[in-house]
Amino acid sequence: MRLKIHCPKCKTANEICREATPAEPDRHGQNQSEALKAAFDPVSDYGSEIDVVDEGIRTAMLCATNVKRAERITQALHELDFWVIHALRPGFALGKLHHNHYDLIVLEDNYNSEQDSNNLVLHHIQLLPMHQRRQFYLCLLSQEKPTLDSKLAFRMGVNLILNVRDLEKAKVMLAREMKEYRSFYSLFNAELAKK
Repeated sequence: MRLKIHCPKCKTANEICREATPAEPDRHGQNQSEALKAAFDPVSDYGSEIDVVDEGIRTAMLCATNVKRAERITQALHELDFWVIHALRPGFALGKLHHNHYDLIVLEDNYNSEQDSNNLVLHHIQLLPMHQRRQFYLCLLSQEKPTLDSKLAFRMGVNLILNVRDLEKAKVMLAREMKEYRSFYSLFNAELAKK
């Protein structure tokens, strides 16, 4: 494979030759490109992108692959009067995020991957401009990270870390933390709306 790159300073064209090599397999023997393709299914992921919800109803998206855990969280969110959509795949979640606004996103730290460093949805949210990021509350479900670790949450760009061992407290914690978040940003949002 030949690639020409122009130097931004001297404008000289530099040619790079590289032999095409297949993508390196991960430890399960699956190519990285194949793993990325497996995370997306264009037919099912982008079939119904737009949610139709009555005005004034709070919406939540749950990004979880563990079905039992997802059922418990969905029940807690329904008790908090959220309309919930469950995204099993990153492609579906990203399509929904592109076309809809959610008040709350609950996301597994290892969503559809074995490491949180490969979490496509978390990476997408971390790269959002701050005026978009402030519009929703992000709760990260973790098997290892401690619940309510605010410093780690700040470093990761999330609002709340909830350990899966504390799921029975999810309803109370989410209600309390989201109320605090709304009151903290209420003045800021009011001033922003005026301008």
